[in-house]
Amino acid sequence: MNKIFIDKKIARLCTQPRTFDFLCKNMDGLDPIKIWSSLKELEALRVIHLKDDLWVMNDKAKNPTLDFDMHDPLLYLKKYMGYFEFLKTPHPLDFEWRNSTASLNYLNTIVQDLNSISDSILYLGMPTLFATSFLKDLPHKVTLVERNKPIIEGLQRLVAGNDRFTIRAADIFKVNPRKIGKHHCVIMDPPWYSPIFKQFMWLAGQSVEIGGIVGISLPPLSTKDDILDERMHWIKFCHEQGLCLEYLRPRQLHYAMPFFEFNALRSAGIKGFPPFWRKGDLAIFRKICDRNPTRPSNDTAISEWVEIEIDNVRIRIIESNDQKSPLSIQHIVKTDILPTVSKSDPRRQDANVWTSGNRIFKVNDTASFVKLLKEVKIGKKYHNKEEKIVSDFVEQITSLEKKEFEEYLQWLYYEMERQID
Repeated sequence: MNKIFIDKKIARLCTQPRTFDFLCKNMDGLDPIKIWSSLKELEALRVIHLKDDLWVMNDKAKNPTLDFDMHDPLLYLKKYMGYFEFLKTPHPLDFEWRNSTASLNYLNTIVQDLNSISDSILYLGMPTLFATSFLKDLPHKVTLVERNKPIIEGLQRLVAGNDRFTIRAADIFKVNPRKIGKHHCVIMDPPWYSPIFKQFMWLAGQSVEIGGIVGISLPPLSTKDDILDERMHWIKFCHEQGLCLEYLRPRQLHYAMPFFEFNALRSAGIKGFPPFWRKGDLAIFRKICDRNPTRPSNDTAISEWVEIEIDNVRIRIIESNDQKSPLSIQHIVKTDILPTVSKSDPRRQDANVWTSGNRIFKVNDTASFVKLLKEVKIGKKYHNKEEKIVSDFVEQITSLEKKEFEEYLQWLYYEMERQID
């Protein structure tokens, strides 16, 4: 094979970070010894370099025989994460782990396989699957129930003019199922906690017609200590809704690690974790009969937090009536990053301020804190000690989390490259 051709192809592949294994699989059967020799020559010419066992093209490398397009990491992330740019940075209080692109395609195929063209589909809080279905031009009538206003606005622009795709701006925990109507298929992927599961499943049971199906993600067997009892409890609850388990497909749903979990694991001192380690089981239920069980209480489902976004950092505050002067911000854990995403961690109870980077704090006067945050957001300069405290807090947090988020993107990019064949 022509040496210039080999060098050019290797260098072109290395416009994105590549393992030697990847290069061997993608050089059309070229002898690994020749690949290694070419890599070392390109390295000597400073066209590429080796970093963390990945071969990558130098940013400033220029060679008249190697005319390559610069890559856009965000385009790569969009390819594998699914609408990476479409949604806000996930916040830990939402317990949101987004489906990978592979999972979205898998679910889209399931929907097409289980429904005829005339069947109507309902997605409960799955905006990325809704977008996938639209972009793949599903022939069905598809309805999404979603409460996040920015997401709704983006989706409305996406599906404008297509009357097969409908968005209902509503809170799943409060919406009247009569306003949603009956559908043949309901698909949902709620956080894996019993109070939230019951809310979603109750609404699904009320919104699916007899003979229809309900698809939901379940935590795999190793996820929780009490998984045996919890799964049996959930299936019994589904039985009370007139739903019968038809089949279970284990570990078919893959989730991309969110930024807040990335920060939590690093804070815990863990290294070398893969981005798609979390997997979910897909359970399919069939509606056998109509029943009218009482709607579960949503008191423990989701607390009401005020959110203020500054410089792409989402800060949530749960306001209380306690007001003490002067304003102070108390540190709860070392580095301020909670080193876990577990809902059962007792330190969560002390926090009334939470950032999208999994930082937690306790503020003694949340009303004043919220007021001052809003003033900082619009650029108001501080004139007193309390205003300076909040201004300094915002400056430090946004500076740290913007840098950490860039590190998260780089890590995700490199780690995904390791697993691509």
